[in-house]
Amino acid sequence: MLDQVRRRAWGLSGRLIASYILVTLAVVVLVEVVLLGFQVPQLVNGVQLQAQVDATANSYAQQLSERYPAGVPTGTLLGDQDRKPEPGLARPSASGTTLVVAAIRGPVPAPGDQAITAVVAVAADGKIVASSAPSLYTPGRAAASELPAPVKVAVAVGFIIKHGWVSTSHGQVLWDVVWPAGRARGLAVYVQAPWTPRFISPVRAWSELSQLGETGVLLSGPSALLLAIIPVGVLFGLLASRRLVRRVRRLERAAAAVADGDYTVTLPVSGRDEVGRLEANFTTMTRQLDSALAAERERATSDARAEERARIAREVHDAISQHLFGLRMIAAGMRRADPANEQVRVIERISEEALRDMQALLTELRPVVPDGAGLAPALQEICAAYRDRLGLSVDAALDDVTVPAPVEHALLRITQEACTNAVRHGNARELAVSMARQDGHVELAIRDTGAGFDPAAAHAGSGLAHIRDRVAELGGTVHIDSAPGRGTALTVRVPVP
Repeated sequence: MLDQVRRRAWGLSGRLIASYILVTLAVVVLVEVVLLGFQVPQLVNGVQLQAQVDATANSYAQQLSERYPAGVPTGTLLGDQDRKPEPGLARPSASGTTLVVAAIRGPVPAPGDQAITAVVAVAADGKIVASSAPSLYTPGRAAASELPAPVKVAVAVGFIIKHGWVSTSHGQVLWDVVWPAGRARGLAVYVQAPWTPRFISPVRAWSELSQLGETGVLLSGPSALLLAIIPVGVLFGLLASRRLVRRVRRLERAAAAVADGDYTVTLPVSGRDEVGRLEANFTTMTRQLDSALAAERERATSDARAEERARIAREVHDAISQHLFGLRMIAAGMRRADPANEQVRVIERISEEALRDMQALLTELRPVVPDGAGLAPALQEICAAYRDRLGLSVDAALDDVTVPAPVEHALLRITQEACTNAVRHGNARELAVSMARQDGHVELAIRDTGAGFDPAAAHAGSGLAHIRDRVAELGGTVHIDSAPGRGTALTVRVPVP
């Protein structure tokens, strides 16, 4: 049980689940780095700058409340007149808690497409009464149309009404609105500072966040996501890998069956993906292996039969043929010594016929295995054997045709069988063997001048039955033309691709 659990844990399903979890972790880490690089400047720089904008707004609210208890005169130029304006930059004061606001008498200096640090006083009627940049925020005009952030004036003790950031035509700014306390009630002070978030090093961002105590804000979401990664990854891995693992295990079982020698295993194709193609190729492979093994077993059986026939031929030649040859020689000597002895003549004739039949049998038993030269040369070899060993007249007209190995083997054995029957049973002295290809068939004909026979009559031998069986297996036809006293013509037609 423990081994099975261990195999599952380290198997394909376990590895897929682990990969899903690791990928999710990597995505979370990447998101965290991006947040640290791009979002942290809004937290770090934004928090620091917003605090300075808040302090600046409070400082100007207090100064205006003390200096103009009856109200700020319209057109008052606010800000530090000794400072040059720096568009796009927010400069801290010497103390570092507030910002330096430069008083800009003329137009806002170039580059004019960048925001500036500015302070604006808004009266109770919602109009601008004083500004550090009159050309940009003009006194006497409505604050709602001039200022990028909404400013409302109300009666209250001085505190920050509202702050935030906004995009303007000159860039992004952090802004702040404060109500002065005391006798300057009914006045609102608006302060803005340019703010441009930029990518910073995640290590530096983390350090600055730690100093500000803002790490919890950034880590709350990712921490919750990290806690959910493992169960979600396990569930998603199980659901996503279940079918794949089942298909792979089926392949594993099939491969084990093939390894044990079962080449009849087939697998259903369960998809068009790589595993589906592997299943189809696996089934094709097992079928080819099964066919190859069947062919190999057939070749082994055929080789064994050929070897056995060769052994029998050797035994017959070394034993029976030699005895028959000796008997014929003795009978011939006795006939020459006593020409009138009829029994000796019969013995000599019978021994000659037996020796001739034995030679024909040895020729039939002799295995003919093509050496790759083709069917026609193999048939020529058979014809030469009958011509040389038995002294027959053999006429061979053989076209060079190419046929599959099973057809080649069958035609060779049919030729041997037909020639043997012509010699042993028909006492033929002349043979004619022809082969040609026509109309998608190979036609093989063996003709002899022997005694012939009646094809419709029953025969004790099995030679013709074997020929018919071989041709039937190949889907061909057999035609026998023979009659007693006029020889035999055997014609075989076999379809070939």
